[in-house]
Amino acid sequence: MFVAPGISSKDSPYDTTVPKGTPNPPSMRGIWRMDDRWEVTLIRQGQRHRRVFLFSTHGGIRASLKIAKQWRDEIAAGKPQTPRHVQAARPRVDSPIGIAGVTCVRRTPDGLPAMWRAQTRIDGRNVSESFSVGRHGERALGLAVAAREKQLEQMKQWLLSRAE
Repeated sequence: MFVAPGISSKDSPYDTTVPKGTPNPPSMRGIWRMDDRWEVTLIRQGQRHRRVFLFSTHGGIRASLKIAKQWRDEIAAGKPQTPRHVQAARPRVDSPIGIAGVTCVRRTPDGLPAMWRAQTRIDGRNVSESFSVGRHGERALGLAVAAREKQLEQMKQWLLSRAE
């Protein structure tokens, strides 16, 4: 860990000992310190924006961090972030049925779907609902899709309540 002269490790903006899974503070969002550089990565509207700021070519650690933050802020201002509920509704390429958040979680011995599940992460917790083909028949998939839409609406409402 690098600590600038005159700054305790507790107050250092360069502290890279944040536990895994803990998000960067807002001032450092999208910026990571490596041994010899700052790396900035943002994804906006499905496009990855990445740039590296070497300490040696940008005037040292503090100067390169300042330039990295300026670049990040320019990208963020020019390309607004897609709302989370819109991202969650987009079909994923790895979804076999093409509907994000709806998966077959159980199959019969002959490979046919036996249970469909709608799942969404809201406020750090998983919200899911499952529908058995044995109980609901052909409607099980449709019920799971409807449950997923309801979950996305819950996510949208939760996000809007946080923005206020």
